[in-house]
Amino acid sequence: TYKEAKMKTCEFNVGENVIYDARMAGELVTAVSKFSSNVFIMAGNARVNAKSIIGVISLALKPGDKVAVSAQGSDETQAAETVEKLLG
Repeated sequence: TYKEAKMKTCEFNVGENVIYDARMAGELVTAVSKFSSNVFIMAGNARVNAKSIIGVISLALKPGDKVAVSAQGSDETQAAETVEKLLG
């Protein structure tokens, strides 16, 4: 049987109190890596795998930056919400 692929996507701005550094990026990657879903973060013209520390650091996010998160898989909602909680 054919099952249509769905994807959870959410957009938000990086929180004003978020200090985005290598430690924060590491926490985000560690949290997202617990999910089986594929998770991507989009900011500006960049789209990175949220399970890649180099990719997440390369975003160099600042408070107020617009971010979109997309997740696809069995736990996509929880994965996307985790990213939003950490960065929002």
